[in-house]
Amino acid sequence: MMSDVYLSRPAALGGRGMVTAPHALAAQAGLTTLANGGNAADAAIAMAASLTVLYPHMTGIGGDAFFLYYDAAADVIHAYNGSGAAAHEATPDYYEARGYSRIPERGGAAVLTVPGAVDAWYALHERFGSLTMDRILAPALGYAQAGAPAARSFVGAIARLRDVLAEDEAARALLLERGPRRTGDRFENPALAQALHGIAKEGRRFWYEGEAAAAIDRCCKSVGSPLRARDLAAHRGFFTQPARGRFFGCASLTMPPNSQGIAALVAQQTYEAYCAQHGDMQLSDGSAQRVHAQTESIRFAYADRDASVGDPRDAAPWAPLVEDAHVRVVAQAIHPFNAAQVQVARADAGDTTYLACVDGAGNAVSFIQSLFHSFGAGVVVPELGIALQNRGTAFELTGGTLRSLVPHRRPFHTLMPCMLLRDGRPWLVYGSMGGEGQPQTALQLTTRILADGQDPQSAIEAPRWRFGRDTSGEPERLHLEARFSQACLAGLRARGHELHLLDEWDESMGHAGAICIDRERGVLSGGADPRGDGAALGL
Repeated sequence: MMSDVYLSRPAALGGRGMVTAPHALAAQAGLTTLANGGNAADAAIAMAASLTVLYPHMTGIGGDAFFLYYDAAADVIHAYNGSGAAAHEATPDYYEARGYSRIPERGGAAVLTVPGAVDAWYALHERFGSLTMDRILAPALGYAQAGAPAARSFVGAIARLRDVLAEDEAARALLLERGPRRTGDRFENPALAQALHGIAKEGRRFWYEGEAAAAIDRCCKSVGSPLRARDLAAHRGFFTQPARGRFFGCASLTMPPNSQGIAALVAQQTYEAYCAQHGDMQLSDGSAQRVHAQTESIRFAYADRDASVGDPRDAAPWAPLVEDAHVRVVAQAIHPFNAAQVQVARADAGDTTYLACVDGAGNAVSFIQSLFHSFGAGVVVPELGIALQNRGTAFELTGGTLRSLVPHRRPFHTLMPCMLLRDGRPWLVYGSMGGEGQPQTALQLTTRILADGQDPQSAIEAPRWRFGRDTSGEPERLHLEARFSQACLAGLRARGHELHLLDEWDESMGHAGAICIDRERGVLSGGADPRGDGAALGL
């Protein structure tokens, strides 16, 4: 995808605060918010809002959001599920009557779940924020009003998806006719500026019951979507307990179902159990032995995930999956020299934005926000200047499964913010975009940081792999960046892996971010992914 030459950068360092985001201007908005007296919650919202303007192909207020938040004063970690449920009118009959055998990935019929991001912003702000929302949203509003230089990923997505965007009148006007053509072209979005102004002044009511809800309702009716204003008015995200596992002496936290986060927990613990069972093997970074063991750990973890993850009310019991007895059995099923014949149920490619912040008081937030595919459904609400997500394509029209389409059910979600804890407090705050790749990136980053002692930036920059299918018609393959050694590639082929070599740096491997908290020295170190357009910045 991208063949640019990258130069390694050092980890960002700070003592009074740290942010990481996939766009440098969004990171700057977060750092400025901290410098102006805001806390981690305020900075996270400032970055999330800025990304809706700066990275509209990967995120927006037409999508969903999840977060983990560490409240340092109370010494408690909270998880928030900001995913939207299926519309009241979204039934298999709705789609079958319109000639669909499955939910389409693009167009109005792909819009069937409520966008939950604005609700998540306000849930974070109302419980933990310290600044007023108009101050927090000021950087994003300024970027939308005055324009900002377009990032290469944004420009590349427009070029790649011109045909999709041309199908929707508002998307065509906003992104093809007025959108950037080259990296650095200034992109203005006055309609989004007005929407952010309404959110700042009227709160979540503007989005879920006011002018925005009415605009979304009109748009959805015109493009054949079942989503209506009544669905937005009924939406509420919810706080919940983080899903918890362990990894090399740390507690590992992420989101419980309907997030796929438990796949990362199962894979981490399976890989650790495998290492214990094969202690004489050289599982060094970049070796065929490590890539094989981790790929197999992911393969089995996805089988567990697909049997367990659905709407939080419907999800199968998953806690036993991260217990010692289970992961030891799974680790024993991994053959050191042969790839298993376990099929991943589906392909879930996704474009997403991950951001993180730690403030001077020790509060920490791991935050992820997405439209699912690039530009979501490819449907833009003209009065709001935003694309609507296509997260509902995770549903199936067949009945009787965890992913069957049922009105008011929350869909399977790839989004998974993460933390590692030491002595009960955050030590590593991390995550990535990348759909099915998110648990895989999590496993690779945490192994490099915990087992190899790498700093966050070095761990993020190291060559990455990703197992699975990009589309349902492709075979399962092990995708690798070209920086892996020939010895590693030969060892993987000998083990039966079908390899797909990519460029040296490939955006499909995700845009990861991480912040490490060294409490003994009082130092924060951060990393941002050169596969994106971001930065880690410290105070």
